[in-house]
Amino acid sequence: MFTKTRMVLRGAFPFAMAVLAAAGLAGCDAIRGMTGSSGLAQYRPALLFSLPEACNTPDGATLDDKTGMIYLSCPNVNDPNHPGIMMQISPDYRMTALCALPLSPKTKRVHPMGLDIGPDGNLYVADNQYFNDPNYCSRVLRINMTDGKATGVDVVVEGTKLSNAVIWRGDRMYVSDTFFDLKGEYGAGGIWCFTLDELNKGTVRVGPGDKDPHVMVKINAIEGRGSGNAGPDGLTFDEDGNLYSGNFGDGVMYKIAFNANRSMKSCDVFLKDPSMTSCDGIFYRAADKKIYIADSQKNSVKRVSLTGKLENLWENGDCTGAGSELDQPCEVIVRGNDLIVVDFDMPFPGLRNTKYDKPHTIHLIKLEK
Repeated sequence: MFTKTRMVLRGAFPFAMAVLAAAGLAGCDAIRGMTGSSGLAQYRPALLFSLPEACNTPDGATLDDKTGMIYLSCPNVNDPNHPGIMMQISPDYRMTALCALPLSPKTKRVHPMGLDIGPDGNLYVADNQYFNDPNYCSRVLRINMTDGKATGVDVVVEGTKLSNAVIWRGDRMYVSDTFFDLKGEYGAGGIWCFTLDELNKGTVRVGPGDKDPHVMVKINAIEGRGSGNAGPDGLTFDEDGNLYSGNFGDGVMYKIAFNANRSMKSCDVFLKDPSMTSCDGIFYRAADKKIYIADSQKNSVKRVSLTGKLENLWENGDCTGAGSELDQPCEVIVRGNDLIVVDFDMPFPGLRNTKYDKPHTIHLIKLEK
């Protein structure tokens, strides 16, 4: 039932480093953040990184709590002349290449998106192949890590539609799938669940999202509410073990509770606010018990308390992403008091962002302690 696909990255590292060095990014210094004076102005974004063409579409990010290292995926869907690549951002905001990734044997491309660190210390990355071939070609990849360095890549899951966010809790990995493309069901998507034990046995090949037992829950978007028929996107856990997910297409967030045996107990609407009609990446910050939200449709960053109180931290119009303007934010991650916002900049109908353009950006917002 299980087979294993492995690529040892002997040739990938020199290539990746050469590309980034030529672009002037390897070891580049960050542009430090600044804050405004009052009200929402205090959350004015500052440009943190302006990325080269080798990182033309930054997307997912995850934080290593032990080292402070942030890992960043660049699927590069805006300019496929540059293959998807994995980056890392040090605690002092220096960015370097981590590794290249194996191309899909069918599409000859790779588009890394959401990612998280597993209990084994390895990185697990969603490879979204939907924009190349929507016929169940997406994957989940494992980047094997030793002493902070990537040593190889395994394909651990095959057959999803649009692998998007990845998050671990204990020995279980949860993966959002934004499109199931079910006939007669608007905006159907879902959340997959896999155990570390089965992933260690080899590549898990899954079936359609409405039939495979790995699908923990199916969630539909609401027609006419937001930017389109896109289902579950970002994932985050609170300290009590509740899982939160938001629909990209309508901005509705869900709270999933679990039984003692980790089976799903309930899936209920957590947030349905008329001011938020898209929900991309989300991140729970234990320091203030709030979930930070990338609202891609409105070029906005929001946060919500666990009691459902929503705040709009920042919002701007259509732009290039230069300076303090967000350009289709897709991911938010908090390290200390720094809120890091990744700009995807891949326009499609329903979004405020209307044009893919330079620069390719990551922004920084300073938060309260």
